[in-house]
Amino acid sequence: MKFSCNQDTFAKYLNVLSRVVQSKPGLPILNNVLFDVKENKISMTATDLEVSLNCWIGAEVMTEGKTTIPAKQLAEFVNSIPQEKVDAYLENNTVYFETKNNTAQFNTIAPDDYPKVPSIRKKDKPLLKIDKKDILKAVNRVSFATAKDDVKPVLSGILIEISQENINFVATDGLRLSKQSLELSSKVKEDLQLLVPSKALEELAKVISDFTTEEDDDFVEIYYVEDKNQVIFKYSDIELVSRLIDGQFPEYRQIIPTGYQTKCEFDRASIMNSLKVVNIIARNILGNKIEMDVNISESKINLTAAQSEIGSNQSEFEVKGEGEDLKIAFSGKFLMDVLNHVDEEEMIFECTTSTAPGVFKLKNDPTFINLIMPMRV
Repeated sequence: MKFSCNQDTFAKYLNVLSRVVQSKPGLPILNNVLFDVKENKISMTATDLEVSLNCWIGAEVMTEGKTTIPAKQLAEFVNSIPQEKVDAYLENNTVYFETKNNTAQFNTIAPDDYPKVPSIRKKDKPLLKIDKKDILKAVNRVSFATAKDDVKPVLSGILIEISQENINFVATDGLRLSKQSLELSSKVKEDLQLLVPSKALEELAKVISDFTTEEDDDFVEIYYVEDKNQVIFKYSDIELVSRLIDGQFPEYRQIIPTGYQTKCEFDRASIMNSLKVVNIIARNILGNKIEMDVNISESKINLTAAQSEIGSNQSEFEVKGEGEDLKIAFSGKFLMDVLNHVDEEEMIFECTTSTAPGVFKLKNDPTFINLIMPMRV
């Protein structure tokens, strides 16, 4: 194996691949990136057995070959050298990298035992295409609501519901729920549900951000590998392969309220400023509890946090409300999470009673909804 390539392109792709590699994997070969050099291209693959990445870069190939190289150390070396030509060759199970003033050598592991990672074939047709901006919006608006442990694996994933003309991204950890709907540019053949690990979609969002261009017509292609229970997302010269989570996602539609007794419109900046004040105390309370007192007649919401050993504080902001007054309590962290992951300023809060979920919407974007279960007042 012998090739030459540009440092800047090489480094950019290695940085993405090394993110997938675990720091202490169970199998030593999973520390490595699989290199397959042929036909003036370098194919590189990294995997942690749940999420995998395939990517390709152009290169001057003198001798074709295949091997695996330690991912993180190689990425660090390539990032440390100047933007110039990098020469590489494999000799006696050691791969050598050389530039004008720098050299490095890495011990390799034979590629025979590297896990098989699916890749898209020329004959494969995508299940659907989604605009990159829509994918970024959907992942940002729902991924924060997934469970951060594996106690219930289905809650650590994001449900992708594909229907004839729409696609829904839904996440819940049992105490909150976030849903983003997107309109598809073309119809799909059949309805489908995919439960994708949150970390896979979060990595996809990073890939899109790292490799985005100024073109407005960039799309993410989605391929369903049914026989392997996997899904492939293709963007630019990168394929992200993820296993699907087995299990039944909660039937979430029945908990989304269809009406309200109290409704308020407010500016996102206003409630965020108030939350920053009351969180000084709330962060010391179990569950980050903050009480919300909605006063319709005075057109304001008062936020209060109290802790017996420290003290209490409160902050209020103006709203445009209708319906009944309401006293309810929420986790300050959950409130801040949803506010930090939307990019619209005009928001809506709806609720029926102090024991019902609080519903947060965007005034100018009906495709998003967030529910937060209340705490005891």
